[in-house]
Amino acid sequence: MAYRAAIAGCGLIGSGFSDTMTLPGVWSHADAYTRCPETDLVAVCDQNGEKSERCAKRWNGAAHHTDFSAMLDDAKPEIISICTPDALHYPQIKTALEHPAVRAVLAEKPLSLAREEAQELIALAAQRGVVLAVNYTRRYAAGFWHLKKMLDAGKLGKVQAISGFYTKGTLHNGAHWFDLARWLLGPIAEASGVDVLHEAGNDPTLDAALTFASGARGYLHGLSAADYALFEMDIACSGGRARIVDSGFRIEIQHLEDSPFGAGYRRLSETESLSGELPEALYNAVDNLARCLKDGATPRCTGEDALAALDIALAVRASA
Repeated sequence: MAYRAAIAGCGLIGSGFSDTMTLPGVWSHADAYTRCPETDLVAVCDQNGEKSERCAKRWNGAAHHTDFSAMLDDAKPEIISICTPDALHYPQIKTALEHPAVRAVLAEKPLSLAREEAQELIALAAQRGVVLAVNYTRRYAAGFWHLKKMLDAGKLGKVQAISGFYTKGTLHNGAHWFDLARWLLGPIAEASGVDVLHEAGNDPTLDAALTFASGARGYLHGLSAADYALFEMDIACSGGRARIVDSGFRIEIQHLEDSPFGAGYRRLSETESLSGELPEALYNAVDNLARCLKDGATPRCTGEDALAALDIALAVRASA
């Protein structure tokens, strides 16, 4: 029997990307729950009643609500996705964790905007026996698992330095980059920030200097989203190089080879291009959550993982 699922937030990641994205794949939580045989989308909620109703009609007539608590009481979902704006994550995740029907929560990032709140949610999930997962998307994409296995096996040698670019806020999207970096390369021991762009608001897009526990160095450049969106990572190793480009749709791998200059010189080989396999990441996140309920598996991205990424983002912001 399929798990009853519901969504809070009928914006782009909740539903809308499935209609705006021109590439094939699963681009919204609603689509993932609809396609996964282990789940049944029974309700959606948004403070905007027209948006909620439109989303419900789009996805096979799920019940639509404007009040989050009322949806939980009426629909009694076993799985709930939190796809609302960042400031609503903490109160809605807490409400979901406290509801007797809810057995699993899939939250969009960040888990919360404050460390103490994130810790509270993690403790509450453990106390209630509820699975808490966070959608740091690239952890759920098969191409990135292939890259992680390659790095863990030392196929590119020792990591020396890492750099990258991002847009749209240190906590909002920078935490995506921090989570991916620490998942691929290990713990980040030190983090500091520089406010280059001088953006307004509570979540400016900062530059970040990082030191990994392994000794590798890192630098993340923040760019203005007014020009274009960008998410890239460049991992320079002693035996090759890996570049995550096109927001993660493509992963480029280079190995070492003898240089035509001779005399003992070596160079990086021509690029081997791999798919990041992002189009199936959200489906994999929902499927992973269902397996956690069925088999007791651990989410590919836990609340503790999200807290670690939040800690780095907060340290960068405090330093800047």
